[in-house]
Amino acid sequence: MTALKTRFKKILEKTLGAVLIKQMYFKFEKISRFRQNSQFRKNNPLLAIPPDKWLFETFQLNYQKYFDDGNLAANEILKWSEDFLPEEMPAILDWGCGTGRIVQHLHKHHPYLLLYGADINNEMIAWNHQNIKGVHFSNISFQTPSTYPENYFDLIYGISVFTHIPIKLQNEWIKEMNRIIKPTGILLVTTMGAFFYKQLAQNERNQLEDTGIFEKAFIENRMAMPGNRNYSVYEKPEYFEKIIEANFKIIHFYDGNIYPQKFGGQDLWILQKK
Repeated sequence: MTALKTRFKKILEKTLGAVLIKQMYFKFEKISRFRQNSQFRKNNPLLAIPPDKWLFETFQLNYQKYFDDGNLAANEILKWSEDFLPEEMPAILDWGCGTGRIVQHLHKHHPYLLLYGADINNEMIAWNHQNIKGVHFSNISFQTPSTYPENYFDLIYGISVFTHIPIKLQNEWIKEMNRIIKPTGILLVTTMGAFFYKQLAQNERNQLEDTGIFEKAFIENRMAMPGNRNYSVYEKPEYFEKIIEANFKIIHFYDGNIYPQKFGGQDLWILQKK
């Protein structure tokens, strides 16, 4: 059934175009979620909710899940890293923060944090500045280096970021993370592993098996730039291990195929600076 769905999706993309398919799916989501989202907005009039197009781009067009899942992820990230954080004012960076889905909840679980958020989308960063307090937001390039000082952060997390970054840039960003994380600091990231291989056609899976990596982009429009959800990177764990081995050691690895509840099936890596 999954292979049939993948084949059907490819046929639609060829005949209608990936951009049109995306627009149709967005409209479908907007209509199907309209009643639920309207009720949530009515029940929570003081909550700042990002524009629908951004929720669709970065997560799901589901207001309730946007807040609930963001709060759960914030709590889990702090639990996974608490043994490595200093007691007083740890500095934490949400790398690829988007609309601040996770970082806006961190203070609920630990009031004494120095929080930062960074993203390549300057419109989202501007919205975050206006609507999320207690976080230092910055617009960054998808290329290194960043403007953060050396050995500054106790924890950096990037959820669904390496999943959209080409391998060359992955190597550069791992080096940059090593530069800006404190000695023995923690890096928590996700990659697209075995849970997502079923999305690929057989020839694409063959390439993944041969090389350990497969990069896929909708090439019909400029939205297929690195960092956008239309640019997807699938990689085997052993391939990513080679990327990180010179700069980080593995504290924990969770295979998304075995632990799909953690981050929607993405492989989760908890790493410590060497």
